[in-house]
Amino acid sequence: MGRGKKPRKPRPPEEELERPTQAKGELVPPARRPPTAVGTDAPPPPPREPVGLQRRPPAPSRPVLFELIQTIRAAVGAMLDIADAAAEAITKRIEGRA
Repeated sequence: MGRGKKPRKPRPPEEELERPTQAKGELVPPARRPPTAVGTDAPPPPPREPVGLQRRPPAPSRPVLFELIQTIRAAVGAMLDIADAAAEAITKRIEGRA
């Protein structure tokens, strides 16, 4: 038992929990309804028209090597920008001390 918890109350004997049952109950299952699509008697919807019959051919993609080089170039550019900002901050601090 943890701190701040009250002890559990003892459960009453099972004899007190029993509920009276009916001597002769109806054992009839509930009425079954057909699924809504079958029960509506509506005609089926018209078939869909195919979408995209007039598709454009895909644009020619660039070679994978070109995309890789462009990604590396962008990453190097970002690193150079960070290094440049750091160098500028260091230079300002050094000039401030002199």
